[in-house]
Amino acid sequence: MKSRPPKKAPAPPATLPLLQRLDHQLEVLSWRLLLGLGLLAFLLAAWTFDPKLALSGDNTEFMTLARSLVQGQGLSYISLPDPKPATKYPFGFPLMLAPLEWLAPGNWAAMNWLVVLFFAASIPVIYLLAREPLGRLPALLVALWCATLPLLLDFSHQVMSEVPYLFFSLLSLWLIERSLKEEEGIMGNYWFIGGFAAMMWSYYVRSAGIVLVGAIFLYLLLQRRFRQSLVLGGGAVLVALPWSLRNSAIGEEMSYFRQLISVNPYFPEQGTVDLAGLLERVQFNAQAYLSRILPQIFWPTETGNGAPLVSAILVGLVFYATIVCIRRRQHRLLPLYAGLYIALVLMWPSQWTDARFLAPLTPVLIFLAVLAAADLLEKRPHLRLPGMVVAGAFLAGVLVLNLGALNRLAQAGKGDYPPAWRNYYAAGQWLKANTPADAVICCRKDYWLYIVADRPCMVYPFKEPAEILASMEQHGVDYVVVDQLGFSSTPRFLVPAIQQYPERFEIAWQQPGPDTFVLRVLPPK
Repeated sequence: MKSRPPKKAPAPPATLPLLQRLDHQLEVLSWRLLLGLGLLAFLLAAWTFDPKLALSGDNTEFMTLARSLVQGQGLSYISLPDPKPATKYPFGFPLMLAPLEWLAPGNWAAMNWLVVLFFAASIPVIYLLAREPLGRLPALLVALWCATLPLLLDFSHQVMSEVPYLFFSLLSLWLIERSLKEEEGIMGNYWFIGGFAAMMWSYYVRSAGIVLVGAIFLYLLLQRRFRQSLVLGGGAVLVALPWSLRNSAIGEEMSYFRQLISVNPYFPEQGTVDLAGLLERVQFNAQAYLSRILPQIFWPTETGNGAPLVSAILVGLVFYATIVCIRRRQHRLLPLYAGLYIALVLMWPSQWTDARFLAPLTPVLIFLAVLAAADLLEKRPHLRLPGMVVAGAFLAGVLVLNLGALNRLAQAGKGDYPPAWRNYYAAGQWLKANTPADAVICCRKDYWLYIVADRPCMVYPFKEPAEILASMEQHGVDYVVVDQLGFSSTPRFLVPAIQQYPERFEIAWQQPGPDTFVLRVLPPK
């Protein structure tokens, strides 16, 4: 008896429209499409890769915590003259960095590549998350838009928690959505178990993950999955409890919650923000994001033309998509998550208003914008063709702008640090080569300088000259770095202290363009 030849996927009828043909081809590609998206994202990240240290300082704080784990000192700020436990960041990201610090101590470029891998893995997850509610072709457009988004590519090579959180948070959202196709049972629903695990790891990678936990919990309630919502909420509390108890026992001096409720995180003595101050903060942040930050993210032109229109269109589409999801009682998880996340961003201290805080949310905003556009075209068949032409032209324009911005990123990655940071880096290298291993350095960006110089570092207090000098004596400071990084605190606090006590300092190293100094601290006469 002859064996039958294997069946081939049926070819689409010739009469199918072009879009249906494309959708069919995407279905045939299946897992190869996911691999292709991941490879594309990796190649784009490699093109724009920057091996230098990011300038924010938070990246070197993560490196410091990873080093403390490798050295067996727990999650501690070993960079300080008197090391102390860390409570500002959860342990997830430093723990992922620790193997690289153990294998290649001080090699921050290897850590940059780890983040690249998380970015590359995020793009296929974005496609999976968008595929069912939008369809294959719109989901592919969402994934391509995200893969070329300059903001995400900028963070794809920085040792920061935004991109790892992006991956685990999107993975949890997709797994939870997928789990709803199963019965409400817990033990046999591996999609739900995986979604819970990814959700809690997101929380331990980035504290903002608390809004992800809240969004999924509320979503399960809305879906009348009461047993799952109870298990998820109770499980989240149990998993988060040890970390909370540990931080409470330490005192949480640098916790995000205390920063959130502070009037000014740089000056804790100013106290806690009141309701009027919180409303003023929300208004200020909303204006900054709408007028400046959102257009920079989604319409990255060097001139800034069209900023108000871009914000208006994006906000309008996101709001429309939210209404559609609520009315249809479908796909409500993403707008719920976006709403809670945006509320947190708007309440964050205005001193730190920045595009980076929206980085993990950008795929969700793009998803909602595409969902709204697709719904508008579906409801108006007579406008479908011109609408698709306009939407296609818009997306093509966005991709062109994105590629131009990515080219600028790639060129910046090949260059040197900005002049002030170049001199700051050189000061760290001089300190590493010319000072004892236990020399204590006082400076403005202490974690950054610690990673470069490998010497204990501390920030000068933002106080009067006499208090600054007393703090230096208390901590045994040997050298002071006078920078020109642009922070107002150096000319406002450090320079006056040096000018008031000139007999306590002498120049040990200096470099012009702009003038940067390393001063040796002298004993009192």
